[in-house]
Formats: sequence, structure tokens, C-alpha cells
Amino acid sequence: MINSIILFVGLWVLDKLAEAVLDKLLQKVLSDDNLKRLSNYLKLQILLLYLDWLVQKTPLKDLPNREELGK
Repeated sequence: MINSIILFVGLWVLDKLAEAVLDKLLQKVLSDDNLKRLSNYLKLQILLLYLDWLVQKTPLKDLPNREELGK
């Protein structure tokens, strides 16, 4: 009986500790600075994906040759 009570109290304390740690972690992750950083990172990734698609889509014959670039 006493072992069950100790186990229950231990699990309750562990649950409260995990809840507090998770709360702090979410506050840090969802801070304004982190959200701005994430937004900028996602915008950059979208831009890079678009540029990669554009380069793959453009046929080589449409690119100017070296003589045309020098003029």
C-alpha cells in the first residue's frame, strides 16, 4: 500500500516537472524572435526551390552564349 502511494506521488511529481519543462520549451520556441527567424528561413527555402525549378526548367539553348555576353 505504501509503495503504491510513493509510486503515485513520484509519478505526479514527474508529471508536474515534465509539464513545467514543456511549458518553458514552448515559450522559448514560440517566441517572436524564433518565429521571425523561422519565417525568414522558410521564405529563403521557398526562394531557393523556385530558383532551382527555374534553372532546371530553362533549356540550355535559351541561355546566351559567351559571345553574346561580351557585347
